[in-house]
Amino acid sequence: MDIKKSIQVKKVSWIKRLALISCVLVFVGWQFSRPSSDVKIGRSEISIASVQQNDLPFTISGFGKLVSKNKRLLTAPTVATVEEILVLPGTQVTADTVIMKLRNPDLLLQVNNAQMELIRHNASLRELIVNQKSEYLSYQANLVRINADLAAAELKVEAQTGLASKGIVSALEFKRSKLMEEQLKKQRAIEQQRLSHLETAQQEKIAIQGQFAKQLEANLALKLSLQAGLVIHADIEGVLQSLPVTLGQSVTAGEQLALVASSKTMMAQLQIPQGDAQDIAIGHEAEINTRGALVRGVVYRIDPVITNGSVLIDIDITESLPANARPELKVEGKVEIGVLSNALYVKKPVGVQANSSQKLFALLANKQSAIQRTMKFGRIIGNNIELLSGASAGEQFIVSDTTYFQQKQTMIITD
Repeated sequence: MDIKKSIQVKKVSWIKRLALISCVLVFVGWQFSRPSSDVKIGRSEISIASVQQNDLPFTISGFGKLVSKNKRLLTAPTVATVEEILVLPGTQVTADTVIMKLRNPDLLLQVNNAQMELIRHNASLRELIVNQKSEYLSYQANLVRINADLAAAELKVEAQTGLASKGIVSALEFKRSKLMEEQLKKQRAIEQQRLSHLETAQQEKIAIQGQFAKQLEANLALKLSLQAGLVIHADIEGVLQSLPVTLGQSVTAGEQLALVASSKTMMAQLQIPQGDAQDIAIGHEAEINTRGALVRGVVYRIDPVITNGSVLIDIDITESLPANARPELKVEGKVEIGVLSNALYVKKPVGVQANSSQKLFALLANKQSAIQRTMKFGRIIGNNIELLSGASAGEQFIVSDTTYFQQKQTMIITD
């Protein structure tokens, strides 16, 4: 009987211990889970901002780069090999700067052949002109001889006319003289036609050979142009932006060799978040920070395509750029949308998004404590955010990160 009583006493002891432990755990959990109103934080650990109310310039900021309006794409004039590269990307160049040299032995041979063919043709043309002149003179001499014979025949007929009527010259002889005169007149007419036709034919032959000479000259000029094109010049003043070829590389006709961007006429391209871009319109003024100077500009193009949540805005710069400006230079920009009249705003709290409702800690009159309040926010304007409801001018709010204290309704601020 003594053994059974001892076992019952031990069972009761363990049950009491388990019940006690359970109560302690429930109490501790309740203490940690229930809201506390006496959270303390040092003033130096938080950032406080006052609500302001006045006219607020509405600007939209973005990051981007300077882009040249005038670019020159340099391509290979013919099949060639990159023989020498003289300039690397990022270098300032002028129109006469030689960027690279190409080599094409076949083109050199074609130039020599074209030159020799033109020389041979020109020699043949000169020979043709000399031969034609000799032929023309021969025809002209024959016509002169016929004219002389005709003149003699006409004199003979004139002399025999009176003698034939007196019977001194026989009628037969007189008829022979008349016949000779008529034949010489016909022969002269034919020779005159032959000489005229010869002149026309010779001129046509020279014109044909001249056209052929022009074709050979054009072919030679093309070959020489291709040969000169093997020395690649920048063509414009600016910056060598890209050079996608390497030394010894073979290139085909029309293949890209380099891209030169003018540094005289540039614009700014800004990436603007999609949500903000809807407020931007063509004609809005802008300010561009090149980190060397602030310059003014005007929005003149809005890309209709949305890329990775951003819209590309082109800004036409209306002032002179500083000396450090160059294509691809990283810049910041602000597009001036307008002015929000009598706007209520505060410095943008950490983690707050535009057009949202979130809770902030509002300082009480004693400045030593703060309570949570639901706020409705509007647009983000620079470092500030528009307040639509939940606050009034002059009130102060904690704008630093208070995520850790979101379960607390009140906060004690210690100095």
